[in-house]
Amino acid sequence: MFQIEGFTGPQLFFSFIVSTLFAFISAYYAEKKGRSSLVWFVLGFLFTFIAPIALYFLSPMNEETENLKTSKNNEPSSPFKSDPTFASPQTILPPPFKEENKDENVLWFYLDQEHQQIGPVSIIALRDLWNRGLLELNSYVWTEGMQKWEKVDQLPDLKIALNKPSPL
Repeated sequence: MFQIEGFTGPQLFFSFIVSTLFAFISAYYAEKKGRSSLVWFVLGFLFTFIAPIALYFLSPMNEETENLKTSKNNEPSSPFKSDPTFASPQTILPPPFKEENKDENVLWFYLDQEHQQIGPVSIIALRDLWNRGLLELNSYVWTEGMQKWEKVDQLPDLKIALNKPSPL
């Protein structure tokens, strides 16, 4: 009969079934708490009843804690180097100002020619960059309320604002 250090074949099979059951339980509850089900499956298999108990005491992860965890590991400008169309600035902007001065008080971010994030800057600063040729139609910009970085050419209101004369 098959035997490993005092365990018989049926005992090993039963241990395997129990470990697998705890692995599935751990993976299920890990997914409900927003954690990696694969990692907790392995932990549940290796540590049987200890993994679900540990998981019970862990707080649920949500998008905010996940974003905080990843932003601590990355330098602030790293997402913008790879593909600026899917990134948004890490900086928290103040709430919008009154409507009558909205254009002048909105803070903007832009990507320079090396795709480095610059900002926040006012529309006046953007207009100055535009007039000096440092901001072009294919330059990416972002402001609060935008879902992703856009080219200046795709924002008709911004193009109009950039072509306004600067106030003295």
